[in-house]
Amino acid sequence: MLVEYLKNIPLFKHLRDQQIKEIAARCRRLQYKKGNTIFYKTEEGTDLYIVLSGRLKAVLTDDEGDEIVLALFDKGAFFGELSLLDGRGRSATIVADIDSELAVLNKADFLDLVSRDPKIAIELMMTLVERLRKADEMIESLAFLEVGERLAKVLLGMEKADGRDENGYIKVKKLTHKELAARVGSSREAITKCMKLLAAKGLIKEAEGYIEVAMDAVKRLKTVEGAQR
Repeated sequence: MLVEYLKNIPLFKHLRDQQIKEIAARCRRLQYKKGNTIFYKTEEGTDLYIVLSGRLKAVLTDDEGDEIVLALFDKGAFFGELSLLDGRGRSATIVADIDSELAVLNKADFLDLVSRDPKIAIELMMTLVERLRKADEMIESLAFLEVGERLAKVLLGMEKADGRDENGYIKVKKLTHKELAARVGSSREAITKCMKLLAAKGLIKEAEGYIEVAMDAVKRLKTVEGAQR
């Protein structure tokens, strides 16, 4: 039931059961297949989207179809709050990274809920602050870190694959070089070269379905690059 899903959403975690039922009654449920677009950058719309299952990504795409992944939204996350608050076009394109189900709440209903329970606004602000900090980290990474370091940071922050850490390595699920390029903010060709370099340095090991990444890969890369300057 939608009520049970919403109880586990951080944005609504403090609400009473009756309040959760009221929100559920106002929500629409939508399902998207992997690769489906929920909305495009600059598109008008003020609905708030809540992830019930699956995973979605916020991307920016150039004229050649290359993309940069700005953020990932897993179960319990929400998106669309910027346009909901300022009424301007969407700030990024949202695409289903895997099959996903969403609950959609319109602006009028959301603001009505906030007016009656300001704690929702506090949770919203906390999430916005967290996303701003992550955006600052991304900007800093793009500005100051070499592609190899950025790639290592992305790999270490990815979804962990099944299996235990072994000899200082951690297993993460394998992505294509194009997908990694989108997350790192680089070209597929540059990522291919960096993957070979990281493997040659013993910082990653590619296997079927996953990649083993040295937990100190970023530190070791900085040491090597510092010695070369």
